[in-house]
Amino acid sequence: MKKLLTTAGLVLMLSATAVSAKDAGSVNGMAITEDEANKALKVLTQGKMTWDKLPKEGRNQLIQMMAPSKLVAAASKKELTAKEQEAALSGFWMQKKMSKVNVSDQEAKQAYDKMVKAAKAAKTKEKIPAFDGVKNNIKMQLKQEKVVTQLMKNAKIKVN
Repeated sequence: MKKLLTTAGLVLMLSATAVSAKDAGSVNGMAITEDEANKALKVLTQGKMTWDKLPKEGRNQLIQMMAPSKLVAAASKKELTAKEQEAALSGFWMQKKMSKVNVSDQEAKQAYDKMVKAAKAAKTKEKIPAFDGVKNNIKMQLKQEKVVTQLMKNAKIKVN
């Protein structure tokens, strides 16, 4: 799922083209602009290379590397329903927001201890995994909760 969301994000990033940009190449008639190429190069080379400075072989490699994203973008627009596109975009947005949220090991341990206590109170027969085995999952869950809590803080919900 994470791979799908990352791919969807890359597709969205690469499919947004500037109005006045020159074309660096194309795939199936879909333009890959110099602006898009420069954005990709900025990430790939940490800002050390631009389209203008890239040698011919490097340009070819870059366009070859960017082509799948264009193809995926075109296929997804054609094959995904509006609801599926919305879900993919929402998932990508959530991943992006969660990547900026910090959860300490201490917060995760407190949440784990709370879950262990609740499981013991419920007299569950399932074996409780060790903290180290579930720490990352707990951190992801806490990050998601923090993002949702922030969204809900300013929500104006009305029931008719």
